[in-house]
Amino acid sequence: MALLITACSSSAPSHLPIPLLLPAQAIGSALENTAYSARRTAVKSHVTEHFATLDAEIIAGGGPLLTQAYDLARIKSSDRAQLAKTLAQDPNLRVDAEALTVSLMVHGP
Repeated sequence: MALLITACSSSAPSHLPIPLLLPAQAIGSALENTAYSARRTAVKSHVTEHFATLDAEIIAGGGPLLTQAYDLARIKSSDRAQLAKTLAQDPNLRVDAEALTVSLMVHGP
């Protein structure tokens, strides 16, 4: 009981969450996970369907399907040029559809 009371105190830093906020945090986490999963599914579907063309566009420095993949992964416009260079220079980041999906998703929000 003393631990719960201490956890609610705001006078000192604590690693313990405020118990009354746990349900709201759980709901927030579930919603974030659902949104991420939906975005990842859309990116994976696009990459799987157009993998060969995406690979060619990466090597060429860009193209409409690569732009669409960036849009689906919600990669900032300012980050796209550097990511394109990185993907072109390291074939391991695009060795298959799963690797390319992960490479795109880690650069999104």
